[in-house]
Amino acid sequence: MQVRVYYEDTDFSGIVYHANYLRFMERGRTNHLRLMGASQHALFEQAQEETPGFAFVVRSMQLDFLRPARMDDVLDVVTWPIAVKGASITLAQEVRRGDEVLVKAEVRVAFICGGRAQPIPKSLRRLMKADLAPD
Repeated sequence: MQVRVYYEDTDFSGIVYHANYLRFMERGRTNHLRLMGASQHALFEQAQEETPGFAFVVRSMQLDFLRPARMDDVLDVVTWPIAVKGASITLAQEVRRGDEVLVKAEVRVAFICGGRAQPIPKSLRRLMKADLAPD
């Protein structure tokens, strides 16, 4: 997913403010299913039937800031799953400018309902596992 850096994304020194990478990566995770060719509405309706009131929440995130991005840069946010477990998915993400990796992240997202972890519905788990690299 591509993101252009705007003035509002930068700090006083003209580089992307560190917290804005979190916004870019959130968009990348949101678009991940769409970019896989999945119908998000159908999948989430099916998940809602299996587990009414569900939500995905970020459980943990590890970030490594390698290089800065600047205003008007065009960045690629690349997202892929590295582990799909019963109630959580671990995703790797990179923010790149061309071939240059600027930020690396590992994000664990939990599936919850009523404030507690719940098994991810089969339809979503199957879709996410389809994108895993073979062992």
